Amino acid sequence: MKQYTTPEQTAKLIELGFARPRIAAPGLKWEDGVPTIYPQYTIGELIKILPENVAKENEMPSTLNISLMNGEWCVQYADFLGTDFEFCNTELIDALYDMCVKLKEKGVI
Repeated sequence: MKQYTTPEQTAKLIELGFARPRIAAPGLKWEDGVPTIYPQYTIGELIKILPENVAKENEMPSTLNISLMNGEWCVQYADFLGTDFEFCNTELIDALYDMCVKLKEKGVI
């Protein structure tokens, strides 16, 4: 299981205005003979970014659900009437990343 965002995902989240990650992925990368550490978001950091509920006008809010079904992690916001946002992936970090990007683009977070 991947536990960190890719450098491209990290750059996109920072570009969207999220606070820089606090954790450096394991291992050093060498640039011009200098050991360099690149911060990357963890699963826990992405979960903390996501709100517990997403408000909807004149309706019950949708609640964050994270589940594993048929080998895929699903991150969704749903209420008893249905699902508002959902991303599924074999890697939890990728589904969380997709949800963070979607909610930011929609202006929810």
